[in-house]
Amino acid sequence: MTLGSTPSTAKAALPPAVQAFDRTAPQFDARFGGWLSVAAQRRAFRRHLDRWFRPGDTVLELGGGTGEDALYLARRGVRVLLTDGSPAMLSRAAEKVRDAGLESLVQTRWMLLERIGELAEARAAEGRPLFAGAYSNFAALNCIPDPAVVARGLARLVAPGAPVLVAVFGPCAAGEILLALARRDPRTAFRRFRRGPVEARLSGAEFAVWYHRPWDLARSWGPYFRLEAVRGLGVFIPPSAAEPGISRWPKVVALLEWLDRLAEGPLALLGDHVLLRFRRAGPEARGP
Repeated sequence: MTLGSTPSTAKAALPPAVQAFDRTAPQFDARFGGWLSVAAQRRAFRRHLDRWFRPGDTVLELGGGTGEDALYLARRGVRVLLTDGSPAMLSRAAEKVRDAGLESLVQTRWMLLERIGELAEARAAEGRPLFAGAYSNFAALNCIPDPAVVARGLARLVAPGAPVLVAVFGPCAAGEILLALARRDPRTAFRRFRRGPVEARLSGAEFAVWYHRPWDLARSWGPYFRLEAVRGLGVFIPPSAAEPGISRWPKVVALLEWLDRLAEGPLALLGDHVLLRFRRAGPEARGP
C-alpha cells in the first residue's frame, strides 16, 4: 500500500466523513457485505464496469473503500489504482488484495478526493501514462462540497475520450422517501431536496454530505467531461436503511432487482443512487 502524503497529525487531520469511514473499516464488510440490497446495487454498477473497462486496461478508482470493486475488476484482468482517504479502509483493501494474490493488478494509494491534483502532479512528474478510465461507486463524491475540484484533477489523469463512471446519491430516491414516511420521519424522507451540507451519521460519528444534483455535476464537470448517460441504481431495490429486514426476503429482492434493470433508464432520477457516465473531452478513445 502506498500512502502518499498522509496527514502529519494522522487520523485527527482527516475530514469528518473520512474519519467516520475509517472508524467503521474493521466492521465494514461484515456489516454491509451480506445485505442483499447493497449487493444488488453493486451488481448493477458492475454491469457498467464490465461494459466500459476491458482486460488490460489500467483504471483509477476514487473512494474505493475495502476494495470490493477493484478486486472484481482485477479478477477480469483490469489493473486498478484504488484510492481512498481512509488509512484503515486502504489497509483492509490491501490485505484482501494480498489474500487474493492480485498484487500485480491492484495497487492502493492514500488520497483525499480534494487532493486529487497532487496525484496528477506526482504521476506527471514520474512520467506515468494516463488512465484508460476511472470510476467511483457508492457516493464518495457526496462527501465533499465541491466536486468540480475532482473534475479538474481527474482531467489530468485520464486519457482523452476515456469513460468515467460515477455513482452518487439520487436526487429523489423513491425508496428512501417511502420508507422514511412509513417510519414517520419526514426530515429523512425529504433530506435530499436540501441544498448545502446535510447531517449524516455512521457508527456513531457525525459528518456532512452534499446531495449534488446530476445536472449540477454535469455543469461543473462540463469544461473537462461531457455527460453521456444517466442510469438509476436502486429504483425499486430498497435503500440500505431497509436492512437487515429486506434481506430476509431474497425472492422479493431478486424481483426488485429485475425491475431495476427495466427502470434504470426511464426512472433514473428515482434511484437510491444515480450512475453518471462521463467521457473525457477530446478524441474518442473507443466505443462500448
